[in-house]
Amino acid sequence: MCPDCRKQWEDAESILRGAAALKDDVRKAMETVDWAALAGRIADTALARPADRPARERVRTFGTVRPMFGWKPAFAGALGGLLIGAAAMYFALRTPNAGGPARLGVYASGEFIDRAELSVAKRETIDYLDKSRALLLDFVQADPENAGRILKDESSVRRTSDLLAKKRLMNVHLDDTAMAKARKICDQIERLFVELSQISEDVSAVEAARIQKYIEEKNLLLRIKLLRGELAGSEV
Repeated sequence: MCPDCRKQWEDAESILRGAAALKDDVRKAMETVDWAALAGRIADTALARPADRPARERVRTFGTVRPMFGWKPAFAGALGGLLIGAAAMYFALRTPNAGGPARLGVYASGEFIDRAELSVAKRETIDYLDKSRALLLDFVQADPENAGRILKDESSVRRTSDLLAKKRLMNVHLDDTAMAKARKICDQIERLFVELSQISEDVSAVEAARIQKYIEEKNLLLRIKLLRGELAGSEV
């Protein structure tokens, strides 16, 4: 309900949409890099002693840290790990140079990127299932005489609208074959929310009871809980 929070939420959704669109570009860029060679090159450059600097100046400048240089492998690994992250982000997001060969070779497999995307999809789906189940519980546990008014209060309208918007953003990830089961249940939830969003405050108790019975007969709340557990377990 806070305007600042709403703006941050919209910015986050925009970032997610952009990340999905960058999938192919990121994969192509990462396939041009060789991480092992980069780590060695960073270490060699960082540890190289400048030939044109007087010996006395070198001792004065680095005298307090020279013992560390005796641990070249450990130092190189730490320095390489620190800088590789920054290098990866640059090469992943830069515009590929169609003309010349890559100046640095680093490798990250497409399989790794796919696993990362699947992990994001599972976490987004878990969040969607949690919020959906909470809203459906409010409706199922309500007296049929008051169910319409409960769905039409400001908080419920906003929650329903947010979940419908979130589902549209999730569709690109739910197309993955590994998310087929989640897609089926999330689509069913979406259709139900569309119907619930069209209910007026003066909906009859008979109609409200019919929808409540449908949710119970389909074991929708139980299926949401079980699916949520499967997705969370596969994230461990």
